[in-house]
Amino acid sequence: MAVTGAIRDAAFALRAPAKPRSLAWGERLLLALILGGLAALLLHQDWLWRWDQLLYDAQLQLLTGPASEEIVIIGVDEQSLAEFGRWPWRREIHASLLDRLAVEKPRVVAFDIIFAEPDPSNPRGDRLLAEAIGRSGNVVLPVLMEQRVQGGMPTETLPHPQFAEQAAAMGHVHVELDPDGIARRLFLYEGLGGSYWPHLTMVMLQVAGIAVPIYPEAVEKGTTRPGVWYRDRQLLIPYAGPPGHFQKISYEQVVRGDFIPGTFTDKLVLVGVTAAGLGDALPTPVSGYSHSMPGVEINANMLQALLTGGRITALDWRPVLLMTVLLAMLPMFAYPFLGPRNSLLLAATLFIGTLCLSAALLLLARSWFPPVAALVAISLGYPLWSWRRLERAVRFLEQELDDLHRQRAELAIHQGTDLQIAAAFLPHILPVQGWALLGADGTIRKQSGQVRTVSRLSSKDGRWDPASSSWTTPCETDGSTLVLFWAKGNEPGDDERSLLNGLARQLRGGESTAGHSTDLLQSRIEQVKAATRQLGELRRFVEDALSFMSDGVLVVDAFGKILIANERAALYLAGDPAAQISDSALHDYLQSVELQDGSSWDELLRKVLLEAGRVQCNAQHADGRDLLVQIAPLTVHGEETDALVINFSDISNLRASERKRSELLNFLSHDLRSPLVSMLALLELANSRKPDEAMGKLLERMRGNTERTLSLAEQFLQLARAENSDSYAFSEVDLVAVIWNAHEQVWAQAKASNIQLHNELQVEDAWVNGEGGLLERALINLLTNAIKYSPAGTRVTVHLSREGDRYRVCVTDEGFGIASESLPSLFDRFQRVSNPEHAEITGAGLGLAFVDAVVTRHGGRISVQSAPGQGSIFCFELRAVQLPVM
Repeated sequence: MAVTGAIRDAAFALRAPAKPRSLAWGERLLLALILGGLAALLLHQDWLWRWDQLLYDAQLQLLTGPASEEIVIIGVDEQSLAEFGRWPWRREIHASLLDRLAVEKPRVVAFDIIFAEPDPSNPRGDRLLAEAIGRSGNVVLPVLMEQRVQGGMPTETLPHPQFAEQAAAMGHVHVELDPDGIARRLFLYEGLGGSYWPHLTMVMLQVAGIAVPIYPEAVEKGTTRPGVWYRDRQLLIPYAGPPGHFQKISYEQVVRGDFIPGTFTDKLVLVGVTAAGLGDALPTPVSGYSHSMPGVEINANMLQALLTGGRITALDWRPVLLMTVLLAMLPMFAYPFLGPRNSLLLAATLFIGTLCLSAALLLLARSWFPPVAALVAISLGYPLWSWRRLERAVRFLEQELDDLHRQRAELAIHQGTDLQIAAAFLPHILPVQGWALLGADGTIRKQSGQVRTVSRLSSKDGRWDPASSSWTTPCETDGSTLVLFWAKGNEPGDDERSLLNGLARQLRGGESTAGHSTDLLQSRIEQVKAATRQLGELRRFVEDALSFMSDGVLVVDAFGKILIANERAALYLAGDPAAQISDSALHDYLQSVELQDGSSWDELLRKVLLEAGRVQCNAQHADGRDLLVQIAPLTVHGEETDALVINFSDISNLRASERKRSELLNFLSHDLRSPLVSMLALLELANSRKPDEAMGKLLERMRGNTERTLSLAEQFLQLARAENSDSYAFSEVDLVAVIWNAHEQVWAQAKASNIQLHNELQVEDAWVNGEGGLLERALINLLTNAIKYSPAGTRVTVHLSREGDRYRVCVTDEGFGIASESLPSLFDRFQRVSNPEHAEITGAGLGLAFVDAVVTRHGGRISVQSAPGQGSIFCFELRAVQLPVM
């Protein structure tokens, strides 16, 4: 039996080393699969697409080079607009351009300008342009591919048949925008159904008779379906340089013949808009958002790429996936054979090598490989592998306790005081003239200020040496000592000694929290007790810090129980700063704080608890002071809201200042109106005396300017009243009556502009708590704007409906619309939508600011939906009130 037991023990000892090796290979394979799967997932979902594009944009700078001398751009620039007037121009001007170019005999002339419709006011100009196109014989016209509504049917805009019949060829000019709004790629073939158009630059080369490799169409004729937008042969645009890189000549120079003869001979000529104000420009990798590149220059870059064979293609997803997964998994099979330093070196080498691989493929093979997914996997691989090696050496309990001590050390209240900071601070509050840090042998390691000889060193806290007027304390475990030298004749009192003894404890790192028991379990228990004691100290520290804040602060759990309250919060809620309101119900103390703007405590608490949002609201205390209430969620475990932090700030002085400012603004506005009204009367009197024609025009201009100034003063008054909450007299108001009153006010204006007014009221009455006059004025402003910015023959509709506990009022027009970039600042003061096509429409830019102020003061919300050419929808919502049943 003894021999059998010995053999069994020996066999177990021989098998034991194989078990960890088997586990290590399994972990290695598992980590490799996880990293490979992560890289493939990141690649498939395109979560890191933006980072890949940043690298692509940076690497694309390496491909820039000189512009081809065979390509010339004729630009519709600011100089040309100044010469020929506002855009679009008469067609005779374009015909003159083609006649000038015909003398130069260029290989091909391509317009990046859409001639989709005839000019009904100038048919002669259309005829001249068509004849010029026909005479040239080498003119290429563009086809515009667009999707006017998000998710809507695609459309293609062709040149008018009068021009298309004379053109040598046609090609599409659509450039694909990436999700970040940058123009990096295009499709060589696009079209709806059977009309499958090649790109404009390909058509140019064909018309010019230049033999270059051209991609064949991928969609076979006869397989297309009407209404389907086909696109194929996507290429990345290899930009040769930033905007202005290609040779450009002003349009008006060419028309005037102000160029060197032979400039366009045998050249590839592109004609397009380069003026910034006309909007035909896109952000590119070589220009960024601040300086967009005109569309005609983007086409010039693509033309050069096709001409020189320098086009860039994105690698197919199969080789990209294979390379990414291999780069992600490779380190996991190499790290076990390397030490920590060499493993880190390998990770860094692979990281840099992946970047170099991507750059080399782009520069040498003109192929784009997105490397960020592989880089993320490589970056994660080394710490993951290191973690697994450490995890196998440390037990779970030890790891948790070490992590607890690490987090404790990171807390500012548990960190030891910095010696030099403390020594520099103490002379400001104590008569300290200098300090020195002495080693165990009495030699000075560091010193500052006046230093004297110390008779003997201290071995305990706070020893005072009268002979040298110094205070000494040990501050390090290596036996070093801090000595503070006081001014002669001074000796620290009890309070000063207490402060200095606290410094001594801080310099020694505070009290030890580690257990001293030789029993491992008992040592861990002592460490847990120490950690619990530290949490109690941290709570007391937070409570003490909150008690001295000038704002009232509450910490409330998710079920309405007050956990922490400082003295200021107790004063606001209980009327006594010494009141103990902790562990009480929050709603028992909210009656003394009344929320303004129609808000309620239940609504605010519901939004913070259920939606995890931050809210703030104006309030008034029972004693008359103005408060700003801010509520924020507090998350302790996971993503759920565990508690609330409520802050009460006294803003009484601020409110008083705002009221004084409003009074001053009202005074100035009223004071400004009186002389203006008088001036209008004088102008009317002067006009009644039948002045001559010149004087009459002058008086009319003065009258117009005075009326505009008076209108501006009136709008200032309205805005000042809307922004001054003290001027509101809230009562029950029927929005139906408000809508009809506003309708009557603007009816004459709408009639004069040939615009129909229509009300769609889904409720018979709509009662809200508000100021009827201001609400009516706000609705009039919205209707006036809708009429002002709508063409004749359209309709303006007011829609009223109820959604939950709110009434929703919307003003819809069929007007010119607003660009998306103008929407965020639409409700700012003096903000007007810039639209060169409708410059005759005037205004001060205060109407919508007034609407926003009124809706905000009523506790409502306002929104706008608009797009150029699609009209606008302005909506505001107000909380409904329930009238008592009589």
